[in-house]
Order: sequence, then C-alpha cells, then structure tokens
Amino acid sequence: MSPLDWVTKVMDFSQTSLDNTLDTIKEVHQTIAEIPINVAQELGMSEETSTALKNTHRRVLDHIHAGVSNAVAEVNQYMVKQAQNVNDLASFDPNTEEQAIMKLERKRDDSKEIKLN
Repeated sequence: MSPLDWVTKVMDFSQTSLDNTLDTIKEVHQTIAEIPINVAQELGMSEETSTALKNTHRRVLDHIHAGVSNAVAEVNQYMVKQAQNVNDLASFDPNTEEQAIMKLERKRDDSKEIKLN
C-alpha cells in the first residue's frame, strides 16, 4: 500500500467521522431548539407556526452543517492531491521495475555562510 492509499483512507475516514459527528450535533441542536417552540405552542402558538419555525430552523442547520462539511472535504481533498504529488515524485507502485525518485538539491548561498574567527 502506498502513502497515497494511506492518506486517501485516512481522509475518507476523517470525512465520514466528521459527517457522523455533525449529524449528531445537528439533531441535538434541533431537539434543543424545539423545546421553547413546543412550550410556546402549549401557551397558544398555532401548530402551523410551530411547525414552520421548526422546519426553518432545520433548514438553517442543514446549510450551516453542509458548509462545514464541504469546507473540511475541500481540505481533505487537498491533502489527497498533495499525497498524489508525493506519490508521483517517488513512485511507490510495487509493479514498477525501477522507481524514479527525484533528488532535490539545495542551492548553496555563500552569503549566509558564517565564518568563525
């Protein structure tokens, strides 16, 4: 298994874990938000208004949580793309006869050399 495969699996796990957590948070938040709406309905608010408020709140939560999930998904995809670049630079394909690893050389900067007396 290549590092790209590892990173891809970790990012997939991360995204699934985040989405499951966000779904739980969303349901808890919706339940908490519905408590005062239910109390207001007991005190005379119409069922139609109560249902409309609950539905509006759920739509707002859906937008917020989708935004968070999508933002993290973008970061996860960026990580996979970077791992793909590393994978391409240093071929980890076990079927490749000769692995092509690029050697990076630093350019020497004599102006930064420290001379000891």
